[in-house]
Amino acid sequence: MTTHQYSIKAIFKRFKWKISITFSMLVLENIFKVLQPLVLGIAINDLINKSNDGLWMFCLLYVAGFFIGVIRRYFDTRAYTSIYTIIASEMVAIQNQKQISVSTIAARSALIKELVDFFEHDITQAFASLISVIGALIMLALFDWWIFGACLVTILLIFIIYTLSNKKIYNFNIGLNDELEHRVTLLETRAQVGIVAHFRNIARWMVKMSDLETLNFGIIEILLFVLAIFTLYVSASAAEATAGSIFSIITYILEFSNGIFMLPIVFQQLIRLKEISHRLKSI
Repeated sequence: MTTHQYSIKAIFKRFKWKISITFSMLVLENIFKVLQPLVLGIAINDLINKSNDGLWMFCLLYVAGFFIGVIRRYFDTRAYTSIYTIIASEMVAIQNQKQISVSTIAARSALIKELVDFFEHDITQAFASLISVIGALIMLALFDWWIFGACLVTILLIFIIYTLSNKKIYNFNIGLNDELEHRVTLLETRAQVGIVAHFRNIARWMVKMSDLETLNFGIIEILLFVLAIFTLYVSASAAEATAGSIFSIITYILEFSNGIFMLPIVFQQLIRLKEISHRLKSI
């Protein structure tokens, strides 16, 4: 087994059919979700006008998305547990042949689990968030170009924030993973002073990552709050505004905000897994 088979790219290439099926169902499920606020807005206007057509349309859309979501979750668990079982078993066998220490094998098997979990959980969240953001942008562009432009400015500012944080996040993860790889060896020494120092170091790296994440979170939260207030004012001030259109616009801006807020979190995890992939190439 080559060293590249433990990178994110190599895992996807090796199990591309299983992963692609889960992603395809995820995309379809979230397309239905993106259409829901638009159809619900139509349903509100129809009900005001004494018609149930929009309500039936919304029910059909919801049921379709629901069944796709159930099927995807049923398949996901089986696909990714199978992938983890294969990769982790092979990795341990290779490490045993090279007579690598048990502590290092244990740490690296945990890192392998993180790589597989990235596909099952983080990429799933990233795809869902990305579809929400793109879908919301498309719908908002159809409603109002000023709101659409404000969303693009928000995306640009968030991109700048995380570009400036990239190097720090990566270095913090190097420090944390260095500590984790030597945990079992250190515990086996039963040296209390070294053990206390080890856990203090882990806490120190985690606090540093948390502080940076909190700072970024605060700035992004303020940006999204300003965007929401701007959207509410513009949508309610439009000459052609209706109850249904205002509801749809506000719902889409909330979807955009939730999606754009989750993407940086996935970005941080991607940086962590980039460091893990680099570490596992030395196997």
